[in-house]
Amino acid sequence: MPMPTDHVARISLSDEAYVRIEAAIMDGTLEPGERLRDADLVEWLGISRTPIRHALDRLAEQGLVEMERNRFTRVAAFDTVGVLESVQVAGDLWAGAALRGIAAWDDEDDDLIGDIQTDLVEAATNDDAARFVTIFEHLVVAFARVEGNNVRIRALGNVLPQVRRLGRKLHGRLDPLAVARFTRELREATTKRDGAAAVTLIDDYVTRIGVILADL
Repeated sequence: MPMPTDHVARISLSDEAYVRIEAAIMDGTLEPGERLRDADLVEWLGISRTPIRHALDRLAEQGLVEMERNRFTRVAAFDTVGVLESVQVAGDLWAGAALRGIAAWDDEDDDLIGDIQTDLVEAATNDDAARFVTIFEHLVVAFARVEGNNVRIRALGNVLPQVRRLGRKLHGRLDPLAVARFTRELREATTKRDGAAAVTLIDDYVTRIGVILADL
């Protein structure tokens, strides 16, 4: 029957539209306040209106797009408070994954986290803020994946898009030495399977991110 195939195609196109619109918001191609008109998006993406609307609904749920039916759809302004709240929620979810899942870690998990942490320090050293935020996201999600908690992973998927907006705001504000110290101490805690110590380090680091946000 054709129905399942059509359904899969719709999901795929919606995901493609979501990824491309979100990327354009993150890199500044679509600026805050810019109107998102269906006809323009259809022409730009080469995707029909229905999957584009599904993608816009998803972006609106994540706070990246503002919608008022029959009036406007536009890129949401950078909301410092909203981004800070998203960072805090992501931090809580990250800490929870560390506390609940770390006892089950093995050497392969240590190696995976170690590689991500090395990349994070490198991005901070090069002041590559966009890459830093992307790797930071990978680090957070990796803890949840190692834990094996799909609910936590889905919850992170809802808050991390707001966190990604930091990518264009952190240039010149990254402290490579602080990042190196944090990743080193976090690695020590995880290799010792000390979930409580990892939680303390994560909470402290998220607090430091909040201080940076307050100065934006």
